[in-house]
Amino acid sequence: MPTHLATPRSQILRRLAFLTFAPFLALPTRALAADSADAVEAAYLADLPVVLSATRLQQARADTPGSVTVIDRHMIRAAGVRNIHELFLLVPGFQVGMHTGNRPLVTYHGLSDEAPRRMLVQVDGRSVYSPYFIAGVEWNQLGVDIDDIERVEVFRGSNSAAYGSNAFLGVANIITRAPFETHGGSVRYRAGDGGVNDVAVRVGRRLGEVDLRLTAARNQDKGFAGINDWRKAELATLRADWAINHDHTLEFQAGWTNNDLGTGKDDNATDPERGSRITTSFGLLRWRHAPAPDEELSVTWYHQEENGRDRYALSVPVSSRQSGLPVSIGIPFDFDYGFRAVRDDLEIQRVTNPAAGLRAVFGAGMREDRLDAPLRFNSSERVRSGVNRAFATLEWRASPQWLFNAGFMVEDNSLTGTSLAPRASANYHMTENQTLRFAVNRSYRSPIAFEQKSSMIFSNSAPIVTPFLTIPAGTPISQTFRPSPGLRAERITTYEMGYLAELRPLHASLDARLFLERARDLIEMRLENSSAGLLPRNNTRYFANSGEADIRGLEVVATWRPTTGTWLSLQHTELRIDGPGNPATASGAQPSAWVANSAPRHSSALFGAWEFHPRWQVSVARRWVGGMSWYSDTAHRVGMYRQLDVQLSHRLPPDLLRGEVSVTARNIDGDDETFAPGASWWGSRIFGTLQVEF
Repeated sequence: MPTHLATPRSQILRRLAFLTFAPFLALPTRALAADSADAVEAAYLADLPVVLSATRLQQARADTPGSVTVIDRHMIRAAGVRNIHELFLLVPGFQVGMHTGNRPLVTYHGLSDEAPRRMLVQVDGRSVYSPYFIAGVEWNQLGVDIDDIERVEVFRGSNSAAYGSNAFLGVANIITRAPFETHGGSVRYRAGDGGVNDVAVRVGRRLGEVDLRLTAARNQDKGFAGINDWRKAELATLRADWAINHDHTLEFQAGWTNNDLGTGKDDNATDPERGSRITTSFGLLRWRHAPAPDEELSVTWYHQEENGRDRYALSVPVSSRQSGLPVSIGIPFDFDYGFRAVRDDLEIQRVTNPAAGLRAVFGAGMREDRLDAPLRFNSSERVRSGVNRAFATLEWRASPQWLFNAGFMVEDNSLTGTSLAPRASANYHMTENQTLRFAVNRSYRSPIAFEQKSSMIFSNSAPIVTPFLTIPAGTPISQTFRPSPGLRAERITTYEMGYLAELRPLHASLDARLFLERARDLIEMRLENSSAGLLPRNNTRYFANSGEADIRGLEVVATWRPTTGTWLSLQHTELRIDGPGNPATASGAQPSAWVANSAPRHSSALFGAWEFHPRWQVSVARRWVGGMSWYSDTAHRVGMYRQLDVQLSHRLPPDLLRGEVSVTARNIDGDDETFAPGASWWGSRIFGTLQVEF
């Protein structure tokens, strides 16, 4: 989209949102009936979960066009995790590592580097794929407390047909609990090794016809030993649900997060130890009209802002050999990595049942991102990008045995043009409990603004005076990133065959996924010589469509779950990635073989919980992860590691106090490298948690 047409997009979005929602704010109200906790649990135990994230339709897992992993709140509590990114350790095919103690890395099926950006993450349908962060998802800025999560649905595989550009390798939808389920109050306190000191407070109640939940939390720790990677993360969120009448509802969410982070190194002349800050705020408004079980019209608008502060000044010494001058000099720099990213998104969606055996969902949306980052783009001008999208999915139950699903997403991106993502699948129900699935889809990932337009040129902040010459302030000194115009969207075609057995009388299930994923035009970060500025560099970075990969493998998950408090899950992944693809045409450099090693060939996990007493539960997680390399060099190659976590929890006697106390031991069998040898690892850590409800 041309720049001059992008300017009024945010105003249009706000006006459309107001015109959509304003009429309903005046409608008469009616009380929203609150189901009891016992009824919710009974419904949960009565059947296996219905998922929402595969096609935007409510479906049983046997009817989805791909494999879906569901992590509910009982599993989350038993896992004893402090941070949301750690939940993906429970999902087959995922790689989770730590660049530093405050920089987690999450990807699915590799194709990664130190900035994974090929998976879409949503919170209640709000995309948290950042328009600024090259990593795609900033896991410290999700804006949700882990105890407010109802479940996490992970679609294992590409799914641009339902969610657009960034659903390249997988989709995770974090679904929070409805406010009527969290009436009352809750206080959580956690403390332990490594400076762990967390506190959270939640209050829920009904005000008139509106159910409310307010949550405030703070998590902090010291990070890894010997590294400046401490963290203090704060958040405050509000959710309000209003049942206008029996078929109209209005949902409002707002939130704020603030992260103070340690960064830099004590032995780096241009990246010294310091503190930085990232703040995010968001608001979401969603109206639903559901006159029948398979009929719904919804309109969703959300606005979010990200602000970063990381500014410092120093003088960098440069020898005469480096500068070419007769004398050594000190170059004064004012480093300002500050930024502001603003997003507005409006979407309308219709779910309908046009005929017997047919269900459909279709809709359209528009999004605008505005980005101010002078240092990253070597310009004070705002970088704008816009996306217009339309999507549709049709589900046809041709017979009791056969279910067919077809869908598409078409997006028009102002940076990269138009992309089409189609999907087709067939599910054959061999018996009531066994299903075969065949699926093929095409997905894509549009390059973000930084990949296309980054231009980091450092200039001296003050004049440099020598006996031989004077270098005026503002003179370009060195370039670390150059623009990469003309990047094409990454493409991936996925072929899948799945098998699902839901053995309900045994409270067990078996999920197997055999897949082939052909990725093309992968965007890879490369290095080249540059003469820009006074100091030439041989490691100026740029991006190029230089990679391709064939990913093939098998994922198997077996689960036994007789109750909400006792279950056992065993998973295993076999993965092969063939590369490296074609050389980068921009410089003629030979391609690296990073894609072949970007995921472990073998990984397994055993996760179980045993409620051996009505108030006592012990849970164990054991993982075996093969060697891999996050980045395109041998310096980031890490070997196989094993991880063992144990948690013991006790529900307090209700006549004394309603709540739970637990002790969690993470990685008790020793430190394991996850990103780079001797730099980033899973460290052993023990902490205790007290949760009280009232």
